[in-house]
Amino acid sequence: MLPFPSSHKLSPLPRGLLPLLLLGLPLGSAAAQEPDDEDPPPETEITRPAPAPVSPDAEPEWKTRFGARLSVGPPDGLGAALLIHPRSWLRVHAGAARNSLGTGVRAGVDLLPVQLLVSPVLGLEYGHTFRADYERLLTRLHGQPTPPVTGIRRVDYDQVNLSVGLEYSPWRPVTFFGGVGISYWFLGVSDASAFIREAEAGAGEEKPSLTANPLLLNLSTPVVRLGLILSFN
Repeated sequence: MLPFPSSHKLSPLPRGLLPLLLLGLPLGSAAAQEPDDEDPPPETEITRPAPAPVSPDAEPEWKTRFGARLSVGPPDGLGAALLIHPRSWLRVHAGAARNSLGTGVRAGVDLLPVQLLVSPVLGLEYGHTFRADYERLLTRLHGQPTPPVTGIRRVDYDQVNLSVGLEYSPWRPVTFFGGVGISYWFLGVSDASAFIREAEAGAGEEKPSLTANPLLLNLSTPVVRLGLILSFN
C-alpha cells in the first residue's frame, strides 16, 4: 500500500495571473452594472417647410383707403364728398353739391381699370336737387334770361351722370382728376296744369278749372369736371 499523505498542499498560481484576474473583475462588473453610460440615440429633427419665395415684381396687398373728394364744373357746380377706396379698381363716394339752381346730394362710383401715373377713370353718378330755382333753370336751358309765365317757381330734379377722364397722382395722398361726359336730367313738376294753362293761353283759350297728373320732363346736358382727391391713410 502506498502511504496517503496527511495534508494536501495547493500549487500556487502562476506569477502575474492574479493581478490580471483582479483587473478584469471591476471592468466586467462596471460594464454590467452601468449600461446607462452608452450614448443616447440622436433626437429626430423636425423639418419645417421653407416659406414660399416672394417675387420682387409682385404688387403689395391692397389696403382700403379713406379720403375726401372736391370737384367743380357744370352742371353740378361745387361738390364735396367722402370716399372709400376698397379695391384698387373701385372707388365709392357720397356727398353734396351746390350750383346756381339749388343744393342737392350726390353719390357715385369710379372704375379704374389700370393703375398708372396717369390713369383712365370711368365715372357713374346719381344726384338729386331739392327745390331748384325754375327761372334760372329756364335761363340756363334757353341760353338767355327767360322768366317763367306759369306759377311754377321751384322744381326737384334727378341726375344721372356718365363721364370718362384721367387721374394724375404725383404722390400717394393726392390725386388730381378731370373728365367729360353727359348728364341726364329728370324734372318732376307736381303742378303740371300750369304748363297746360300757359299753352292754352297762347292759343287764346281759357278754361275755368283744370286738373293734371304730375309731369316728368327729360333732358340732357354735357358734363365737365375738375377735382382733387385727398387720402387720409
